[in-house]
Amino acid sequence: MNRTEIKVVEPKIPKFCICPDCGKKQPFKKAKEHWKTVKAAHLVHPVFFRVRMIYSKCLNPNCPRTAFLLPVPGIERYQRATRKLIREGVSHIVEDNVTLERIARRFSRTFNTTGSKSTLDRWKHRIATQYSFPEIIKRLEFSGALCLDEYMPRRGGRYEQIAGDAKKIRILYLEPVRGFYGRGVTESFCRKLDKWGVKPYCVIFDLFACFPKVVAKVWPDAHQQYDYYHVIQWIWHYLRNAIVQFRKSLKGKEWELHRAELWEMKWSILKRMDRWGEKEHLLIPEMMEIYAGTIIEKILLFKHQLWDIFDVSQDSQEAYDKRDSLARETWWQNSWHLTKCMEFLLSPKFEKMVTYLKHPDVSRCGQSEALINVWRQMEAVRRGFKSPKGRLNHLKLFQITHYLKQQI
Repeated sequence: MNRTEIKVVEPKIPKFCICPDCGKKQPFKKAKEHWKTVKAAHLVHPVFFRVRMIYSKCLNPNCPRTAFLLPVPGIERYQRATRKLIREGVSHIVEDNVTLERIARRFSRTFNTTGSKSTLDRWKHRIATQYSFPEIIKRLEFSGALCLDEYMPRRGGRYEQIAGDAKKIRILYLEPVRGFYGRGVTESFCRKLDKWGVKPYCVIFDLFACFPKVVAKVWPDAHQQYDYYHVIQWIWHYLRNAIVQFRKSLKGKEWELHRAELWEMKWSILKRMDRWGEKEHLLIPEMMEIYAGTIIEKILLFKHQLWDIFDVSQDSQEAYDKRDSLARETWWQNSWHLTKCMEFLLSPKFEKMVTYLKHPDVSRCGQSEALINVWRQMEAVRRGFKSPKGRLNHLKLFQITHYLKQQI
């Protein structure tokens, strides 16, 4: 029968201690304590150490950590999960973007350590609580170009808001929306960013109606720009539907090849001319001749006019002149889809579509879709985060490791 031995270990209480975060030497002041049992490995008979874990308060008011654990020499190596192992596991979860199951199997194979999914998840949340978003955002050195957007989380039942740095292409913060999504929620989100030191000189957002009023209220001096991606997405919706409707109107066996061609080329027709490949340069001029006078020819011409307005114009006045010149044309007016596009361009929203032409330091794209795609990759590995707290804690660690290049 194996003997079991229990040893009690109590650390020596120092007069002075050093905070591991701020590095400040300060008098010891006890915060809390608890007892922990660890087992010594590779011994003939089991030896359990009953260890007194003592925490000291950090007396530095600028330090993000309120209390820290006093080191116990010689005990950590007997623990099943040392600090180094915990940080390595969490780093792999965030940096490699792998599942909890995979990290658990790796630990079991390499370190002979059993780490369940819930254990790894607790480690991650424990480390994430050491950081705060105001501190992280301050260290990120915000460029001044803010992008705002909304997205639907994989396991969420309603939209959430996302803020990013448009120039550095970094996620700044995610806002879990618990109630009705409207102007009040958006204003609260912007007020929180402003309180954390986010003072943008320009804000780029999608076509959501509440953004201009809220941004003008929170940051009255900031320039406002509609995200070019969402502007073109709105117009492309009508142009694509026009192609689909025209294709459906081609009935009969004699139009079968034309229907197949239009279905295959629908996205090439909407592609910018400077991005045409060899296939487009070969087929689209022929389509201009085949479909002369139809909506297909008009869409190609309309798309070229859009490119001329937004990409070729040197200033906002030139963009307005080209838009007004297009509005005076008559070739597009018998198409409902093109009429809706022109109504959109002639609306008061056009002023915020060309802000980047008035102010060269304003980006016309907020890159919010790129940031959402990055976040989607992290969601896909986990089949979505279970809770808003899990999303925010993972974002903290992602910002620390990827943006700040710091070990957690």
